Amino acid sequence: MLQLNASMTAFQYEVRNAYGEDSYASPEEFNQLLLDYLKKQIVIQINDEEVTLEKGLVRLGHATTVAFELSGVPEEIEEVFVRNYGFKNINKSQVIFSIIKEGMEKEQFLLNGENDFQLHLSLTEDQLLLPETPWISNRILLILALTGFGALGVLAYKRTSRKIFLGSESLSNA
Repeated sequence: MLQLNASMTAFQYEVRNAYGEDSYASPEEFNQLLLDYLKKQIVIQINDEEVTLEKGLVRLGHATTVAFELSGVPEEIEEVFVRNYGFKNINKSQVIFSIIKEGMEKEQFLLNGENDFQLHLSLTEDQLLLPETPWISNRILLILALTGFGALGVLAYKRTSRKIFLGSESLSNA
């Protein structure tokens, strides 16, 4: 099962944007339009095979939950790719998603503009995890290097200013 959590206003905006301002007259109509819209926007692959979003359920509220049954899920899961462009045109939007399968721990992941509303996950034992990417490792190394250079710069400045201060003091005594 794929579960998405986002604000009700974000879901309403997307349905109105896709189907028109007066596209629904009841919560049931809204739910069906939302499910149809999300089925067109979400891509999920498990072990490089596309999985189909089947029967959906919407639980309306301030924080709205949408869940889909998944068809074509293999017994053994090694990798999962999820993309949801359904909120891409809302500035600073984010969607929390999780994949629920018997025998797996339920983990929540964030889709937003920073990850282009898509994630690659790997399964370790019974838990889906974000694999460590070289970009993240390199970014951490860069931050550590800049911090180190900054600290060296402060030390060099303090030593240089101390020598100048001591040097001028000895000249005034002479």
